[in-house]
Amino acid sequence: MTVSLSVVEASDPNGLVDSAARIGEKISRLDTLMTQQRRALAELRANWQGKAASAAITRAEADLDQQEALRARLQALQTALQSGGSQLSSTRRGLLMVVNSLRATGWQVADDGTCTPPPYLPPVFTGLAMAWTAVVQKLLAQYSEIDTSTAAAITSALGGPVPQTPAGTLGDPRRLPDKETAPEDVKKWWDSLSQAEKDGLIAKHPPELGNLNGIPADVRDKVNQAVMNDDLNRVRDVAQRNGVTENEVIADPARYGLAQTDATRFYNARRTSEGLAHQRGSNPKDQRPAMLWGYQPLADNGQGRAAIAIGNPDTAANTAVIVPGTGSSVRDGWLSDGHDDAIHLYDQANTSNPGEPTAVIMWMGYDAPDGFTDTRVANPDLARAGGELLAADVNGLAATHTGPSHVTVIGHSYGSTTVADAFAGSGMKANDAVLIGSPGTDLAKSAEDFHLDGGKVYVGAASTDPVSWIGMPGDLPADWLNRELGYPVGPDAGLGTDPAGDEFGSVRFRAEVAGEDGLDVHDHSHYYDLGSESMRAMTDIASGNSERLAEEDLIAEGRRQPHITTPDHIDLPFGGRVPLPHLDTDIPGSPAFIDPEAGRPGSSVTTDHDYKPAG
Repeated sequence: MTVSLSVVEASDPNGLVDSAARIGEKISRLDTLMTQQRRALAELRANWQGKAASAAITRAEADLDQQEALRARLQALQTALQSGGSQLSSTRRGLLMVVNSLRATGWQVADDGTCTPPPYLPPVFTGLAMAWTAVVQKLLAQYSEIDTSTAAAITSALGGPVPQTPAGTLGDPRRLPDKETAPEDVKKWWDSLSQAEKDGLIAKHPPELGNLNGIPADVRDKVNQAVMNDDLNRVRDVAQRNGVTENEVIADPARYGLAQTDATRFYNARRTSEGLAHQRGSNPKDQRPAMLWGYQPLADNGQGRAAIAIGNPDTAANTAVIVPGTGSSVRDGWLSDGHDDAIHLYDQANTSNPGEPTAVIMWMGYDAPDGFTDTRVANPDLARAGGELLAADVNGLAATHTGPSHVTVIGHSYGSTTVADAFAGSGMKANDAVLIGSPGTDLAKSAEDFHLDGGKVYVGAASTDPVSWIGMPGDLPADWLNRELGYPVGPDAGLGTDPAGDEFGSVRFRAEVAGEDGLDVHDHSHYYDLGSESMRAMTDIASGNSERLAEEDLIAEGRRQPHITTPDHIDLPFGGRVPLPHLDTDIPGSPAFIDPEAGRPGSSVTTDHDYKPAG
């Protein structure tokens, strides 16, 4: 039944809109209350075990579920009131504008919407009266329909089934997506949360959240630093209360009521904190924007995993991920201890191309061999396992990045094998790959196995770096070199193909060490030296300017196999010639041990290749 004009005139739809606003205030207060309860429940889970604890936790979770259901009803009621009130107000305003205009010119408008023209108008205006009646009655019918649907929505919100809500708003904030969830789905989940729920999760800082691909980098940084600070303060508070040093506490944690895992977490948190400070720099007026992109202090039997980003990989035009090799871990200080690899790359890339910022991620996210005496160094198993982890993290960058992005993944030493395995075995997607000091590429037999879409595999291999020779074809030369050098990569040499060979399909760049003219294992650690050829080349690649390599004479010839050429004839002494079978080919099966870079004069290797700040 259509409402009457007098009912519409007496109605106040704006009151529904005002009620919706008041309900919004109640929802906000309920959000605050539930956030506090979630924090209390988290403390309960962490510090109370047993049957009584389980019962209390179950009851608390049920109470939260009821509050979430109430919130969902209030949200649905607010939506019904806001939407219905706005539509009714708009329709009422239009209806009364027509009616008041007619009445102002002498027309009569009945309660049912019938319009009667004033008596001074001739009978010809009868048709116009029918038209105005149709308009007014149509608006009355529209008002009635909106009123009915609004009433139904209010009734459903108050007494019907619990309204369906997007993932993450009905109890889900305390149930994070599984770590195997696709980054794109994690991003959708995060975006579905209200700001109050996001703030609540960040305040609670569950460790899993800071390591989920698909969570924005700035959120990961806040969560991971909060977890790291918890790990630091747990021990520091105990040390302060007992009047002892931090080192005394972690040397005997049980004596102070802590577990060994607390000591491990503290030690790796301290190492990570030192790494953040080192990457930021000591100048408070010009600090680099360092973010804790990943943090798992108990991983890999206590060696820990972490990733520090300099710059924001979600917004930078270029992102470089650097992967270390043998002897690297959070525990052993790869993130700090004077390692300037990421600092040099970040500073140089942004000096050379300030208009398109480059972010650099120090990725210590896998279990690397502990050193050259670790027998695992000659086995690709750790590289393959690490490659899977690396591929997941690198591929996840796309889910949270805004705008165009150029991604370069750089692997040094055993890390280059890990990078190659991530591309060839785990489907890692990036624009360019850079392998430096590589002992072999394991699953990748050629550059084609990286499956780069338009990008290239770049290789830096100093002729004086013995580790970069380990991957040359053939077991015999690799084993011989390994033995002569005192087994720097374990008893069994070789982790695959040498990517610096001219048949691999890579682009080799100059990477010689100034002042060196013979094999020296220390030359394995100079690729990131500021001003070096290799640092300049990696800067150009990572900043999206790889075309500069040729312009700056940084392209090097690949290592090649020995070549054999035979004459195609013999000249006879009394005149004439005898044709002979002619050969002009590499010796099949021989190692690519001829390195054109080894013959360069020492004066051509300089340390002045760094980009200088403008001005």
